[in-house]
Amino acid sequence: MGAILEMKRALWSGLLAVMVLASCGSDPPHSVSMVRTIAGSLPGMAKPPAPPPITRALLAQVLTPVMLVTIDSREQKALIAEIQTNRGVATWSSVDDITLSFRNGVILATRGFGADLMAADVPGISPRRDGQAHVRVHTLLNGEDQAVQTTYACTFRTVGRETIDVVELAYQATHVIESCTADGMRFANDYWISDDESLRKSRQWISPDVGFLTIEDVRQ
Repeated sequence: MGAILEMKRALWSGLLAVMVLASCGSDPPHSVSMVRTIAGSLPGMAKPPAPPPITRALLAQVLTPVMLVTIDSREQKALIAEIQTNRGVATWSSVDDITLSFRNGVILATRGFGADLMAADVPGISPRRDGQAHVRVHTLLNGEDQAVQTTYACTFRTVGRETIDVVELAYQATHVIESCTADGMRFANDYWISDDESLRKSRQWISPDVGFLTIEDVRQ
């Protein structure tokens, strides 16, 4: 617990430095407001003032490694930092406790989005799995806070090599699409895999209410 608190303090310090730099000439309360805006706007809140664009110059001021998360349907962004790793599952958090848990870059659970993915049983992603069929099992809460599981039939398809942009830097990556269906529902996750088979960027389905999250690994 102490280590997690220290990581949160480091994340706050780094993001505060970024926002103060981005808002030169602004008074301190405005700077703090901008930190809260970019680092973790909760769904359903009144629309906050627009944060400054995230640039490499700003990221260079952050004191701890971070990733950039975008809620695609709301165009809300948050920087997240790793706070805990347990048995190969890494948990990353924004400064106001929106969390995502990953295994090798694939989302296993979320908290703080309002209609969270409580748990997911998912396979690893690799270009070598082109054409392979598999299942995904997602657990969500229904209107009575009861856990409901949905099993999706899915298939991987390797699109090929592409150049992607991640906050002002271009990377070569292999694009893999995971197409899934269950009971009339369908979605397709996109993964851009670097040469070391880590995820440089992905777009992953969470739930019908949240939709897709785009995750960008902004670490160089």
